[in-house]
Amino acid sequence: MRSLYLVESDRLRRVVAEGRALRVEEEGRAPWYVPAARVERAVLWGSVPVDTEALGLLLDRNVPVAFVARGGRLRGIAWSARSGASRAQVWLARRRQDPDWVAAYRTLLASWTREARLALVRRVDPAVFARWTRSGFRGADWQRWRRAYLASAGPEGAVDAVWRYLKSLVWEAATGWILAEGLDPHQGILDPRERFGFTKEMARPLVPWIDGEVGRGGGSGVLARSVHEQEDGVELTPAGVRHWTARFEGQLGWMEQDVRQRIGRVVRLALEWQPEVGPRPPRPAERRGRLCESSTS
Repeated sequence: MRSLYLVESDRLRRVVAEGRALRVEEEGRAPWYVPAARVERAVLWGSVPVDTEALGLLLDRNVPVAFVARGGRLRGIAWSARSGASRAQVWLARRRQDPDWVAAYRTLLASWTREARLALVRRVDPAVFARWTRSGFRGADWQRWRRAYLASAGPEGAVDAVWRYLKSLVWEAATGWILAEGLDPHQGILDPRERFGFTKEMARPLVPWIDGEVGRGGGSGVLARSVHEQEDGVELTPAGVRHWTARFEGQLGWMEQDVRQRIGRVVRLALEWQPEVGPRPPRPAERRGRLCESSTS
């Protein structure tokens, strides 16, 4: 088992630690056990009665634990802090002070995001893709197209609830992969002060995938069946959580490969970057000019 999802339900009574396993107790059923060694990531949706020992068992193994509200919003992610900083983390911290390196990183991230956006438009709207391929497109063009696409998927409340839940899963998974590489999910490159800054940056190319899943769900009618109205807003149903979780799990393999490759590219960019040490050495043309001056003097 790689992923553990604990979803609020009337049957779920409590989740406790028993030895090196989690004991899940449900009304009318025999308890079932989840060995902590088999869990790589955990997501708690809604009000789940988990005791602190059970959470500690996961955190001892540095398993990221995400807490997601019924409306799909990510409340937070807990993990065990590692001691010391990895070599990659040290180099990234240094490169954040170099505006030229940050500009190169920004360009790389923008190219990844652009490719992901075009991939969605190519699949959903070939005419727009052909036009953008010929004449190019700006961020404002993408945002206009995206708003219209999501609006056609269904009511705004349902779209937002499902979109937030999928984003929560993407962020939680990306945080785990960042931790596995020995990096800090909070230490973003573009804004080091932003909470989950690096997670947000590495997850940005996956946002079009979320858009595509929500749009596809609206076309098939699944989106409307995934939520129900409450006095304080729209919430996902447990059945809706199971459906969208299954959709996400079905794509988890390529997402992990994709994000970890991107992390590797960023780390290589930091390690292979050649900073200038002291005064900038003269360029070849400048050297030739100086030789000419000295020969004529």
